[in-house]
Amino acid sequence: MRVSIDKLTGKMIESQSGGETHSDPKIDDKVYAKSNLETLRQNAINAGHLEKNIEVKFATSEEYEALLEASKPVPTYSDLRKIAYGSINNQLDMQYWDLANGTTVWKDMIAQIKKDIPKE
Repeated sequence: MRVSIDKLTGKMIESQSGGETHSDPKIDDKVYAKSNLETLRQNAINAGHLEKNIEVKFATSEEYEALLEASKPVPTYSDLRKIAYGSINNQLDMQYWDLANGTTVWKDMIAQIKKDIPKE
């Protein structure tokens, strides 16, 4: 796996499979591999990354998995709250049953979510 990495963040810019060797005996594998890495470098530059901040290399499957994990976006408090709140339909159902039963399940749930996942 070929990868380009932003040196400043450690996050993967792009990945491409293969490109380390070639089946044609007339083509030097080292030249072929370097050419494929340069394609990744040029793609990163074209995407707006500074050349001095770009690293291109062949990555092992373990390195690639680590890069994928490091490149995942960090969820915001808003993302986390949306997941915790659940659907509007479920919230409306909770509110109905709270009114019908004289309970505060929905209100308590919302208060706990706001406490557990505060605004940034």
